Amino acid sequence: MTTRRDAPRRQTSSYLDQPSVTSQRKNVTNVLREAIIFGELKPGTQLKQDDIAQKFGCSPAPVREALRDLESEGLVEHFHNRGVFVTNISNKEIVEVLLPIRLVLEKFALRNASEKFTPGVVDNLNEQIEIMKVGARKKDIRMVNEADVKFHVITMEVASTDQTLQLWKSVLSRIRLEFYRIGASPTLAQQANEHTKLLEAILTGNEKIVDRALEQHIIDSVVNRLDKEKKR
Repeated sequence: MTTRRDAPRRQTSSYLDQPSVTSQRKNVTNVLREAIIFGELKPGTQLKQDDIAQKFGCSPAPVREALRDLESEGLVEHFHNRGVFVTNISNKEIVEVLLPIRLVLEKFALRNASEKFTPGVVDNLNEQIEIMKVGARKKDIRMVNEADVKFHVITMEVASTDQTLQLWKSVLSRIRLEFYRIGASPTLAQQANEHTKLLEAILTGNEKIVDRALEQHIIDSVVNRLDKEKKR
């Protein structure tokens, strides 16, 4: 990451491909992370160290370290005498634990932060909104969701303290996972408009307006989607 405004690039390779990265450990970590987030590796799937090493043409050591990295991100779990499995995060845990943590961090960062959103930053955010619109027209879920993630990465890197940003990034992989597990916010076609509203709220500099906009964006939209699923 070269500047605080730039979001990390995602790897687009499939589980069986090897992206060009600087080390075997990062190679394995990046590809497995994306495979889990995009649903190529389903919850409960066992990740066998020797099999992965063979697929990547590397020794078991970088695979072992990669699995530890993914465990620290909350994407895999290690069970003694059983092995490593892709984490199954329940909707209850998302709504009652993950999203409230995210909400607290984003509220703290974005309250009274409007002066940090220079014209250049706003242009970057509007660029992500335009990408969401294009992705929605193409029905490209990945394009929309990754622009969504980048929008929030930009806002947090611009507005938050180092400590807040570090905590937020510690749950970033699980935030991305939630996007793909639960679906668009509130729909693929409306996702861009929701981010336009959020940006407008942030730029007001009004703490109450920002707080309410974040509550609607982070909590209410997810709860509404889950309620609709239950009624189907």
